Amino acid sequence: MLNYNKTLTESLKNWTFSEEKFDPLLLGKCESIMSLGNGYMGLRSATDEPYIGETRNLFVNGTFNKFDENEVTELPNAADVTRLDLFVDGKRFSLEQGSTQDYSRVLDLRHAELVRSFVWESPEGKQIRYTFRRFVSLDQVHVIGMKLEVTPLNGEIDFTVRSGINAQLSNTGSQHFHEGEKRIFDKKYLQLLQTTTESKVDFVMHASHQFKLQGQAVELMPKMDIDRRKIAMEYSCKIASGETLVMEKISTVHTSRDKAFEGQGLAVMREAALEQLKQADAQGYDALFEQHKQAWSKVWEQYAIDVETEQPFDLLAIRFAIYHLVVMTPAHDNRMGIGAKGLSGEGYKGHSFWDTEIFILPFYIYTRPEIARSLLEFRYLGLEGARRKAKENGYEGAMYPWEAAWPTDGEVTPVWGAVDIVTGLQTKIWSGFIEQHITSDIAYAVWHYYKATGDQDFMDRYGYEMLFDTATFWASRLEWDESASRYHINEVIGPDEYKEHIDNNAFTNYMAHFNMELAIQYYEELKATRPELLTSLEEKLGLAAAYGVWTDKIGQIYLPAPNENNIVPQDDTYLTLETIDLTKYKKQKKVGSLFLDYSLDQVCKLQVSKQADIMMLFFLLENKFSPEVKRANYNYYEPKTLHDSSLSLSTHSILAGDFGDIDLAYDLFRRATEIDLGPNMHSSDAGIHSASIGGIWECIVMGFAGVRMLDGHLHLNPKLPKSWTGFKFPLYWQGARLEVHVTRDTLNIVTVSEQELELIIHGSTIKFHKELNVQF
Repeated sequence: MLNYNKTLTESLKNWTFSEEKFDPLLLGKCESIMSLGNGYMGLRSATDEPYIGETRNLFVNGTFNKFDENEVTELPNAADVTRLDLFVDGKRFSLEQGSTQDYSRVLDLRHAELVRSFVWESPEGKQIRYTFRRFVSLDQVHVIGMKLEVTPLNGEIDFTVRSGINAQLSNTGSQHFHEGEKRIFDKKYLQLLQTTTESKVDFVMHASHQFKLQGQAVELMPKMDIDRRKIAMEYSCKIASGETLVMEKISTVHTSRDKAFEGQGLAVMREAALEQLKQADAQGYDALFEQHKQAWSKVWEQYAIDVETEQPFDLLAIRFAIYHLVVMTPAHDNRMGIGAKGLSGEGYKGHSFWDTEIFILPFYIYTRPEIARSLLEFRYLGLEGARRKAKENGYEGAMYPWEAAWPTDGEVTPVWGAVDIVTGLQTKIWSGFIEQHITSDIAYAVWHYYKATGDQDFMDRYGYEMLFDTATFWASRLEWDESASRYHINEVIGPDEYKEHIDNNAFTNYMAHFNMELAIQYYEELKATRPELLTSLEEKLGLAAAYGVWTDKIGQIYLPAPNENNIVPQDDTYLTLETIDLTKYKKQKKVGSLFLDYSLDQVCKLQVSKQADIMMLFFLLENKFSPEVKRANYNYYEPKTLHDSSLSLSTHSILAGDFGDIDLAYDLFRRATEIDLGPNMHSSDAGIHSASIGGIWECIVMGFAGVRMLDGHLHLNPKLPKSWTGFKFPLYWQGARLEVHVTRDTLNIVTVSEQELELIIHGSTIKFHKELNVQF
């Protein structure tokens, strides 16, 4: 179904991939992986003409709403502007009728444009060439551009297009908007005003159309239609054989979440939004698209990564990853996070997980530090909800929600999930209650960002407070075990979500210890060097008492140690559980096949893991464990890991590279790239996998280049897959942009920074100014 070698022009080689055959039963994949966006909004790439089974989604970042008090807050599915109802000689056009030749739907990653074209022959024998184009502007983030070209090839046709703004949509049944107000100005400009039911976010949607026949503008008199939650225009004309009718549709989206309209009122927003539509309509598709292309050219200059390889798919995959990282990230607003499905689908309801801090944030730390800071400021703004969650659960400090939406919302994880195949009941989702490592993951990310960037202003304003209050949570969370004379962390879920209600998950315990360790270190540093700052934080957080608790407890936290076989127990019981033959599940074509045979309660009693758990610990705190311990645990746990989470493969790839098994590292990297971009045509129905996409970049930069920040020092340990001869990537370190080029036997780093830089290459400390050349 997917062609990874589609080349529209030579300049787009390894920049595009395509769907080569239309299948109405396989709509979701391309809707997701070809989705468009700009961080402000995301548009799922449903076909222009409608089909049963399609999912039309338009999400605006940060506009969360709760349909009902018993529902979960989610990004509301805004009104659709992409649907076109097309009629040829009075009959509805559909690819499910007639026949199709030369079908192609292409996502051009370089220019962020979706292009679909084909020749369609109607049941009556009329042949028509269609071309559909679409983009979501990166230059004017409120603008969506569409273009339709229709050319009859063997006779005149009567052609009709019905287009507008359709709010007769929901989030899988949940309706998030009031009816709203609809209006048409000058028989041309369509306007829909709607407000979310609970959060009271105003949406202002506009659309306009213009037509050209054989390159000349034509005025087509529309039939206007306003109905419940819907506003539309219908245009008709005759098109002679060989002539081309072009329709351009420009739409704009604004909401009261926009900082530009804070405190301004709906009347001001609707007037400004209508004026922007008129200006965009006057510019037209081509001019708007040219500006959009220029904005994307700056993106590719900023993230200039290249792979010299015999496998061009690898280069396409990293470009695919960077493309989606850009379109999903709200770089414009620190009040917003990144959803686990980005803005490409309704999966996970637009909520942010630890995916951001562990799998996506490193990309921005080392390529656009200012965006990394914005994402961490989102977590700072979430302290209010985190403190509320801690208090509600009987703890102190800040206990971050497993799933986050608007920063002050607190915990928004759904309580109920899929069916239990044994009982027939809905399975309770315990993550929001007991998957608590998210708190130390965020603390780790604060430390990672600070050490890599040296951003002292961030720490003074936000970072120290986050580290101190999360440490206070962990200190209150510890439970004293009298028989063992130590502190435990009981009744949790670790990264391996196939193990619920466990005690002393190694990842959780070590990361909590690390969180408290950081707080003690920075408290003592501030006391010695920045007493005035410590005093201001003391007044807010009661740090003197907290420091006493941290130092009293930290030395008594149980940190599971390697046993006689060098295996670190994942939790108190994992190594005692029953083992089963996992061969068929390891070979599964669809994740979660284990649950066709077992319930979650049964899986909890087996030595089987969903994803990296101990391996995540070795990745984040790698210098706390010997290579022998890490390898022994890799050999023990990986055969028991089904990689049912998209987070898992990239971590295992990086660690395999650390062990020197480059073939395995590359194989796991390729498998990670194929989670979304691969041949499984149902893998991405609910949306792309944000963390896995961040993991693709991590595999290359943190895996094959061996980039790590350890104890405040930048390490590089390059090792190339067999099919690669070299690769290049940018890397920011302490405010300096480095251009890194790795080949089989050389490392070249160039920077325009005037400062002397210090790196550790294959364990040797090297200082350089402007340029570094190392021979391996």
